[in-house]
Amino acid sequence: MNITTSNTPYPLLNWVLLRGRDILTFQVNRKGTRYEVLVSEPTMKKRVYAKLCQGGASALQLHAALVAGFRDEGWTSIAYR
Repeated sequence: MNITTSNTPYPLLNWVLLRGRDILTFQVNRKGTRYEVLVSEPTMKKRVYAKLCQGGASALQLHAALVAGFRDEGWTSIAYR
């Protein structure tokens, strides 16, 4: 199996959550042959959490778990793509 490397400037998955006046983005980005799961605060341009995953499935599962956990704590999804 051939694995193509990619560093696209656009996230593969991008969710935005809101609680009060706080906003966080939850992204999955392609980094070469790996995938980065990134939680950041866009207004402060600050990373809150970042992890590189070997496969796309594990990155998507981690992203889903993070979003679900934050939604369980009262955060609301306001945008996704």
